[in-house]
Amino acid sequence: MGELLGEIITQKKLLDKAALDTALDQQRNQTAGVVPRIGEILRAQGKISDEDLHKAIAKKFGLPYVELHHLNVDPVLIDLVPAELARKYGLIPISTQNNYLTVAMTDPSNVEAVHMLQFITGLQPIIVISSKENIEAALSVMYNPLHDEDENIKYIEEDKKKATEVIDIKELGQQKPIVRLTTNILTEAIRRRASDIHIRPGEKKFILLYRIDGNLVTIRNFSKALLPGIISRIKILGKMDISEHRVPQDGRTRIINEDSVVDLRISIIPTIDGESVVIRLLNTKIGIKTLDSMDFNKEDFTNIRGALNKMHGLILVTGPTGSGKSTTLYAALNEIIGRNLNIITVENPVEYHIDGIEQIQVNNTTGLTFARILKNVLRHDPDVIMIGEIRDEETAHIAIQSSLTGHLVLSTLHTNSAVGSITRLQDMNIEPYLLAPTLLCIIAQRLIKRICPHCAEIDEIPDHIVQSLKLDKDERFYYGKGCEICSNTGYSGRLAVYELLMVDQKLRNAIKRMESESVMQEIARESGMVPLADNALAHAREGRITISEVFRVSQDN
Repeated sequence: MGELLGEIITQKKLLDKAALDTALDQQRNQTAGVVPRIGEILRAQGKISDEDLHKAIAKKFGLPYVELHHLNVDPVLIDLVPAELARKYGLIPISTQNNYLTVAMTDPSNVEAVHMLQFITGLQPIIVISSKENIEAALSVMYNPLHDEDENIKYIEEDKKKATEVIDIKELGQQKPIVRLTTNILTEAIRRRASDIHIRPGEKKFILLYRIDGNLVTIRNFSKALLPGIISRIKILGKMDISEHRVPQDGRTRIINEDSVVDLRISIIPTIDGESVVIRLLNTKIGIKTLDSMDFNKEDFTNIRGALNKMHGLILVTGPTGSGKSTTLYAALNEIIGRNLNIITVENPVEYHIDGIEQIQVNNTTGLTFARILKNVLRHDPDVIMIGEIRDEETAHIAIQSSLTGHLVLSTLHTNSAVGSITRLQDMNIEPYLLAPTLLCIIAQRLIKRICPHCAEIDEIPDHIVQSLKLDKDERFYYGKGCEICSNTGYSGRLAVYELLMVDQKLRNAIKRMESESVMQEIARESGMVPLADNALAHAREGRITISEVFRVSQDN
């Protein structure tokens, strides 16, 4: 593996050093587009044959080189590896044994191809090398339309008419239609930017739903006969026990979809109609935002950045489940990465892996709780500590003590308002004289569905909303009627509405005096905090969200 391809080629006397140096110069002088590999340059120049090049590649990677002249067209292999996958990555399945698939490739360094093979087949690939010419010839034979059954499969349900028989679940999970259906369920969810996939069993059918922009959207119904095979396939992906159907199971895996990596968190629970599945999708490419890409106005962005520049103190993000708190925390961490700081996170679960940060997963079953981990983290010389959630009194006390002793602490709480976080911490028996100097700022937020711009129309506002929000009757607000682009939901994406409470001296004094929440709310307003409902109303006036969403937020607060 350590030898360079050029060295192997010259050692085999396939090329003299002068010709190799010329090709290397051409490679170095490439200034635009993708830089070609040295083997590609030599082959294009006619300096080396396709066969000799790939024999050298095989030696470099320590893999066998094979000829494909006497290829056995095995229908099992054709079913196992789809034609489009084989053609896209230039590979040929050769044989299977136990849980392994032997496959010939031209490029063993193509990690994406190996991962996709493993994902689609459920088998561990064993790589051998063959020439590009051999692979192309084998593709034309193996995936000849006469052998390829794809065109004959109109509906997967038709392929499963025999599924009323009692069959082996493992066998069902390995059949081509099930593998492809499961793959399509995942890829379509990623394409639609769904946050979750729901597979909900019924008496005769099961329902596939995606959670898109916070809404559960029914995609379609499927025959119940397909459910065991799909569940089996998902269990294989999540490294779960495919023979166990009586107890809940959790699993996780990671898949590659085009140019992004997606983490899958799988939860399976038994119901009276069969096993129910929920898969959380975490797209690592689009998941971690920057602070300036979020929905903060310029002044609030500057204030939050200023708080993140502090050496110690507590920054809180608060809101109900699904309000985007983790996204905001990760964006805040993204802001301070690269400042030569020792940043440690304690999370349950770790949602996104971030290079340059030490991330620790809570495991309550082994006693690895938030509080226990934090006690050890404090001995690990941290500059910044991110706590996924302050859930109990012990964690709250450690967070406060950490921020008082020279650490910047970021965390979340479940409260409806920024000021509500103060009273929540007081309810956790945090002394006011400790809390007051600790708090830097609190962000309370919600995620609101954004109106689809393609079908937005003027909305008729009910009188009770006009009166409650004290609106001008002549004001215009919008809603989404529903169209094909938004799947007839009327919405497209979500935006964060928020209130930012910067803790100043006046508010610190109020905390020390243990003033009521209403008094502190008034002080916060006087200090410039724009309430969450007012922030939402501003977005509605700009035509981004519906006035009914504003009303809902105002009632929550």
